[in-house]
Amino acid sequence: MGTTHASAGGMLDLLRPAAITPDFAADAAEQEADDAAAIAAAAGHPALIECQTAAALLTEYATLNPDQETEEWAFNAVERIAECAYAVTEGYEERVEELAREARGERAAIALGRFEDRGPVTADRLAALDDETRALLEWYAAPFPIEWLFAPERDTFGRILRKRVVVLFHGPGGLSLGLRDILGANVDIIGIDLDGGAVATAVAAGLRVIHADVTALDPENPALQFVSIIALTPPCQAFTPSGLGKGRYAGAIDIICRVIWEAGAAAGFLPWEHSETGYAPRSGDTWDEVRAPLAELEDPRAGLMAEVIIWPLGMLARPGSILECVMVEQSSALPRQIEDALFGELTQAGWHTTEAWTLDAVVYGASHRRRRFMAAHRGAEKPFVDVVPTTPIPAPTFAQVVGWPTGRTYLTRGHRPVDPATGRAKGGGSRSADLPSTCVTATAYGWADSETGETISQSDIGRLVGFPADFPWTHIGRGRGVRNKAQQAADAVCPMVSAAIFGRILGDADWETKVRTYVHELYGIDTGTTAADPEQLDLFGEEPAAAA
Repeated sequence: MGTTHASAGGMLDLLRPAAITPDFAADAAEQEADDAAAIAAAAGHPALIECQTAAALLTEYATLNPDQETEEWAFNAVERIAECAYAVTEGYEERVEELAREARGERAAIALGRFEDRGPVTADRLAALDDETRALLEWYAAPFPIEWLFAPERDTFGRILRKRVVVLFHGPGGLSLGLRDILGANVDIIGIDLDGGAVATAVAAGLRVIHADVTALDPENPALQFVSIIALTPPCQAFTPSGLGKGRYAGAIDIICRVIWEAGAAAGFLPWEHSETGYAPRSGDTWDEVRAPLAELEDPRAGLMAEVIIWPLGMLARPGSILECVMVEQSSALPRQIEDALFGELTQAGWHTTEAWTLDAVVYGASHRRRRFMAAHRGAEKPFVDVVPTTPIPAPTFAQVVGWPTGRTYLTRGHRPVDPATGRAKGGGSRSADLPSTCVTATAYGWADSETGETISQSDIGRLVGFPADFPWTHIGRGRGVRNKAQQAADAVCPMVSAAIFGRILGDADWETKVRTYVHELYGIDTGTTAADPEQLDLFGEEPAAAA
């Protein structure tokens, strides 16, 4: 790409109206002289060069493709040169960086368009990119892969051959395992998570996960234009009844709902009858400005529920988005007001089907884990695959999972005095190992036989949740990280439940057969269609304790 820069004044002459009244001629000349002086003073600054390069490209593009829109792009790009020069000379570094990013983004968009115009995007063509263009497009897509900037391949009927899925708050990979290992779905999955240990675990398991803060990324990233499904599993500790539950305070609910409603306006989905599209223009608020009220929350984790609306609406606001489905997992005690606010905004933005279920993983062949699952679909037709198995898939007992003989009892809260009237430890925490496990928590590394004190391993903890015995649980940091690895398992979505939810989303009518096969291979138990004894299933398992 060339580096010859036309002067700001010269390009403006091409774009300004031909006739300028005498009243404005003197002011215009003075302004042009001031602009030229500022540009000369800032000459050579990298940001100014970036702005000049983008302006030259956009002016060329407007000349070759003349219409009101392209001319406006070019005019704004030229005006930005002077603004950048003033920001450089006056020391407004933040604005300088912002203008440079804008200019570089426009230059990347032009490079992307030219690459696509030269024919089908193939792996060989991408590999043959020159270093400068590759670096530019990698920056444009970051932190996502460069190939996600381009449309996925379609079959002769126009159907996408390999759908793209983004999983926010990915964790060690329960959702991804349900998609990849149980369903065997032909999808391209990228996760995002802030926990370094969880990211390391997922990567070791062969998953693609980006180590980043979800709130620091841009939902309007151009690499997300061709994503079909977004799944979000925000932390649930602020909503679980056994924790402090600060996300369920009336004030917290009000703040979260207010941010959800503001997100709709920021994305351009506020209904307005006087508009051709049916929506008012975007409010102009940045996503950081939309999130700002969440700083008032006592528990910041509660505010992450707002990402459930910020991301899909932000992605959909980008022209050409093909996003079709949103899936969310959260505590079964999520306040109804928040759920209603989310569904209200999604419906307003064109998601025609919204649905929710409270599911317990024990019905899918794992330990107890009651969670609220929500989904929204943009297609006109409703999903036709049921999310509930025809009969509960038999779950193994705690003893079967960890390899203990029958007749044992395990403690989940350490050794406590036994109540002679009940035979259980006082204060709870004592449970028969001949039942399916209670919900795994971060303290599971200390769960022990009530008599021998024998504890369970991290592999056992993972298998209780539905992960393979050899899953590569990984800790980053000092020590062995026994609690961190147990926390990863406690936070994860059960892979079998993930397979059921995504089976419905993807229309895989065989998801139940696949889950039964997986459970049989994982635990070695019969998973035929015969329902298990309801007393053994203990379907009303307790809500998990809040993680510390």
